[in-house]
Amino acid sequence: MSQQLPGAVDGEGSGLSSTGLLEFEEQTEVGELYLRALMHRQGRLSLGIALVFAGFLLAQPLLAWWWPEWGRLRLLGIPLAWLLLGVLSYPLLIGLGSIYVRRAEEVDDEFTDLLRGR
Repeated sequence: MSQQLPGAVDGEGSGLSSTGLLEFEEQTEVGELYLRALMHRQGRLSLGIALVFAGFLLAQPLLAWWWPEWGRLRLLGIPLAWLLLGVLSYPLLIGLGSIYVRRAEEVDDEFTDLLRGR
């Protein structure tokens, strides 16, 4: 089973005949190095996004422990901590997801450009 370059199109005129692509397609040591570098960047991006969201979630109990008044703050009769966790976490997830998709596409585009020799 062969691996296909992200965003690559098979066939003539695709412009995918560089040395980097050849190394990747033939699964040489250099191609494996390219692939490991791509996976490392994608993993680092994923971990960064996950840490931001985990930090948001973990900040809530830490804030309540450090500042006990936090648990008694209310907005429209609803505890503010509940609003943050139950309502604002969804827009945060959507925002982080869109940042992740945009950055992952940039990483893939850079990888493709590297293999094409641009």
